[in-house]
Amino acid sequence: MADLQPENLDAIKPDCLAGTALEQKAEAVGLAKSQMEIGRTIVLALMAGALIGTGALFMTCVKADPTLGFAASNILGGFCFSLGLICVIVAGAELFTGNCLMVIGAASKRFAWARVFKNWVIVWLGNFAGSLILAGIVFGCGIMAIKAGDNTIGAQMVTVASGKIGLDAGQIFFRAIMCNFLVCLAVWMGFAGRTVIDKIFTTIFPVMAFVAMGFEHCVANMFLLPMGIFAAACGFGTEAQMALCNWGGAFYNIGLATLGNIVGGCVFVGLVYWIGYRKKG
Repeated sequence: MADLQPENLDAIKPDCLAGTALEQKAEAVGLAKSQMEIGRTIVLALMAGALIGTGALFMTCVKADPTLGFAASNILGGFCFSLGLICVIVAGAELFTGNCLMVIGAASKRFAWARVFKNWVIVWLGNFAGSLILAGIVFGCGIMAIKAGDNTIGAQMVTVASGKIGLDAGQIFFRAIMCNFLVCLAVWMGFAGRTVIDKIFTTIFPVMAFVAMGFEHCVANMFLLPMGIFAAACGFGTEAQMALCNWGGAFYNIGLATLGNIVGGCVFVGLVYWIGYRKKG
């Protein structure tokens, strides 16, 4: 299927792709991303940061309820968080973690590795900017003061942020590997489906799993950690938690999570499926 180009991805007709056809679609999607104009990439990256942040905010509001048990809180929170990736996949946006699958097209020599790295830099920065814009808007909403029983949304934001910043480097890195292993599996399976329902269904369970198990997603943290910093500055959380919520800690977490996400998505999904399904000869 060497003639498959970004503009005619719909030439792939089966209801559910598998094997070599799925790998070739991933190549074509990566090619389209590598050829996208910089301005369009920036706008769609901003949107992805805001969409993932919206899912993270939805999750935070639900998990703020102290009456939920451990399992119910984590599973329901993961279900709510999946809103973000569903919107990215169905509506269309440029998400750094999902774009780790561009390694498939580069490994097949459909486009240069330099285009992959250029896309990653632009999209990562766009995701961060979109997340910060959303965080500023949410701060203006006054949502942090909303009560959830004995807890508040603001206190939950501080709890989430301080818990992530307080992890040691190895924990962040390996949790990030596991996170993007699951996220890129969701994106990969989304390539296989042709309907909106296909894409929604294949997104929900991997995302629920990574949230429930407490893994680290760099783009989600681009929203969650600034929100925790803003909430701490407003006096939410304990003194120990507020002390952890600072920009140095945020960049420490996001930087390590980015590296782990690259390994998880590129190596354990992208290159594994490229080796397993690439068309030889």
